[in-house]
Amino acid sequence: MKKVTIKGDNFDSFEIDVKEFNLTKREKLNAVLYKLYKGEEGTFSHSVNIIRLATTMTDEDINNLSNDQIFQTAIEISDIVNKKKLKK
Repeated sequence: MKKVTIKGDNFDSFEIDVKEFNLTKREKLNAVLYKLYKGEEGTFSHSVNIIRLATTMTDEDINNLSNDQIFQTAIEISDIVNKKKLKK
């Protein structure tokens, strides 16, 4: 897991743990991310699903976040998971 700080204009920063992703999990996340960016069926449920896929946060933990925090968390997760992997 990787600890990530979520920052936004309308809320105090907070930390989450993001799971490690293999290609199969990344495919699933990106399918939901595509729907999020397309605005299919709104954006809230897709943002929540991204958080569920990528973290160990419970539904109660997620429900305690504001809409802005949920959306920003989903965006940060997608950036981290899809960041180009550099060979060492």
